[in-house]
Amino acid sequence: SRLPPRAQHPPPPPDQPQVQRPAPAPQAPHAVAMSMRRTCVRYALRRSPVELGNAIFTGSAQRSIGPKQAFGYGEVNPSNAPGMAPYQAKPPENFEDTVKYISRGMTQMPTRKEIIEAIGYPGQKHSAGGITTVGRIYYGPGRYDYGRPVMPQGWFANWFYGFWEFGHLMFVADRWIFFRQLRHLFATIVCFIPMWLQMQWNVKQWDDFKKSHVQ
Repeated sequence: SRLPPRAQHPPPPPDQPQVQRPAPAPQAPHAVAMSMRRTCVRYALRRSPVELGNAIFTGSAQRSIGPKQAFGYGEVNPSNAPGMAPYQAKPPENFEDTVKYISRGMTQMPTRKEIIEAIGYPGQKHSAGGITTVGRIYYGPGRYDYGRPVMPQGWFANWFYGFWEFGHLMFVADRWIFFRQLRHLFATIVCFIPMWLQMQWNVKQWDDFKKSHVQ
């Protein structure tokens, strides 16, 4: 079937002036520059091609330097990793193991990897956790939770196993998490001291003002 012809609008009467709409003004140069700057900022917030493993940065000429998993940079099971000794696999139950655990395990100097992971860096990976979302940076044979944990023989060590495990993680095996908490403490002190000094100066100035301006 043929469609009906389109309705023809009658032309306006000759005595009625025709309204002419102004042509749109050309876009100002500063608006174009602002749009380009916003585009650069938006693309700057995306992940780096090195982190994404782009073929341009991971070829034979240059290798990717980013961490491959939540263990961070560096070796996962080096020879100087903390918490890998046999006497650190479970709570010490005799005098000899207790002396070794305290003198060697809790006095070992922090490694470079522990310091870097404790301070943090952009793009630092984490892993799923119950209380925290930080993963283990050292893992392998010799660690207390590698495979099935070795449980102590005595009832006293088994009763306080949870307390030992918390201290073992914070101060021996995963002590970089304890260093991470110190980072928050030191940063809070650094940010608090200038405000506290300004508060003391303000109080002193008010005392001087009240002495010189008697109401």
